[in-house]
Amino acid sequence: MISIKVPCSTSNLGPGFDTLGLALDRYLHLSAEEAEQLRITVEGNGREHIATDATNLVHQAMVITAQKLGKPLPALHLHLKNGIPAYGGLGGSGAAIAGGVFLANEVLEGGLSKDDMLDVAVGIEGHPDNVSAALFGGLTINCFDAQRKVHCTSVRIGTALSVVACSPHFQVQTKEARKILPQQVPLKDAVTNIENAASLVAAMMNGNYEALRYVTAERLHEQYRATLIPGYADVKNAALEAGALSFNISGAGPTVFAFATADQQRIADAMVTAFRKNGQAATAEVMAVENTGAQLVTSR
Repeated sequence: MISIKVPCSTSNLGPGFDTLGLALDRYLHLSAEEAEQLRITVEGNGREHIATDATNLVHQAMVITAQKLGKPLPALHLHLKNGIPAYGGLGGSGAAIAGGVFLANEVLEGGLSKDDMLDVAVGIEGHPDNVSAALFGGLTINCFDAQRKVHCTSVRIGTALSVVACSPHFQVQTKEARKILPQQVPLKDAVTNIENAASLVAAMMNGNYEALRYVTAERLHEQYRATLIPGYADVKNAALEAGALSFNISGAGPTVFAFATADQQRIADAMVTAFRKNGQAATAEVMAVENTGAQLVTSR
């Protein structure tokens, strides 16, 4: 049996739209062993919504990786244990895709580096922020060259920084969250995002977490996606009043998150209460940054 674990992630981090990812310490655990025919079993968060046939996202990523390697994928018993909050916005699909690519490489002894795996994963996911964080861990900064090959830099983040994530109990489809975005934006908004994204990376690398109070502001997507999250403004105000350094939408939502170095549980409780006052049940978790990324747990 081969077993791996893959972290979840938050992405964008405010101004880093489709560019920045941050791995967090909630995991998708995957195991594979040869079987007479494909069998997929699932436990954990959102198990009732995870496919147990060939359409399963982990399996699909494994099939695509096998095709890239030019090797047949044997029939397997795949077991998924999902510890990632299931309401959306914490990189669940990115972890499934990255995990499938990583697991297939182990099963088939493909010899792919994590950079190679990232190319395959981005080809499936379409954007690199969550899959890069799932593979490499830490803060990931991604860009494409002229040939559309993705390049990723991963930065280890200190233990002083926490992420308080709060997930209201409804789904926002990523396609819907992308469709709501304008195709053109004012130049001054683009400049705001460029300067804040660059400053955010510098602040994270230097451990200057106080700067997160202003470098997480953005103008490209959150003002539009906030309309899909009932009570967004109230939850934001509650988090900041409780001591959060920042407040942003995680990925495409509906999960929101705050950076914090103190008062983490107070911030979590404040966000849940604010959602409740707006008629939305919600769950909050205090997470740490995960600096390792996808890793092998047991091998054969």
